[in-house]
Amino acid sequence: MTQRFPTAAEESTGWDNAGQVRCEPSWSGYRVVLVGEVDLTLAAQWDQVFATLADADPADVTVDLSAATFIDSSVLGAFVRLHRTVTGRDRETTLTGATGSVARTISLAGLDRVIPIVPASET
Repeated sequence: MTQRFPTAAEESTGWDNAGQVRCEPSWSGYRVVLVGEVDLTLAAQWDQVFATLADADPADVTVDLSAATFIDSSVLGAFVRLHRTVTGRDRETTLTGATGSVARTISLAGLDRVIPIVPASET
């Protein structure tokens, strides 16, 4: 049986739903977790994510959206920057756990044709 890390939605007990972005090591590289309403007000947290990845060895990055309830255009821009950063180091970026308005926003922007989206059960 393949080991599966819990999704952000499964771990989210006690988190502030106002919004959070964090980067953490995972079995496949790094996991960027978005929680609650993620928008431009969290730019400093995105800066920390990019700083963490810049200091790390090249690795695949999975963006866990299972606990995100809203994303705006600044997040779409961060996804593009993240994808360019990771693929520029010959690694892969994937999105997982997107549902509802988050999935629709990604689809309307066309990012689902650029960054692979995988079901949360496969991460």
